[in-house]
Amino acid sequence: MSATAESVPGAAPETASITTIVADWMSATNSRIRITTELALAEARLAAISVTLMVLMGTLSAVFLLGAWGLVVAGLVYALLQFGIPLWLTLISLSLLHALAAWLLWRGAVKLSCHLNFAATRQQFRHSQEVTHDMDATKAVR
Repeated sequence: MSATAESVPGAAPETASITTIVADWMSATNSRIRITTELALAEARLAAISVTLMVLMGTLSAVFLLGAWGLVVAGLVYALLQFGIPLWLTLISLSLLHALAAWLLWRGAVKLSCHLNFAATRQQFRHSQEVTHDMDATKAVR
């Protein structure tokens, strides 16, 4: 009986330690969830700020690029005027050149748009539906 009496007092510290371990585990889990949530929110704020700055920088880049293009065109006008070409002919020529470039770029964009309709994927789906339909028809005939 002394063996039983010795094991009973030992049981209480094990139960307390399991309770303590579970409480510590729950506390650690709650802390980890809180910290992970705070990290996710901080990264979301950073991502939002980054996207906003990217849009701003892209817009400013486009403005500076258009300004540079305008200066190049103004330089071309000045150079053509120095060669004695009348201003009206220079402006018409550059306008037609810009219109031609815009039209060619537009045609290129329209040609690229054919890739947006997923033609091969739709054809594959149609083919698989036809195969399934044929298999169903074959089963119905038997």
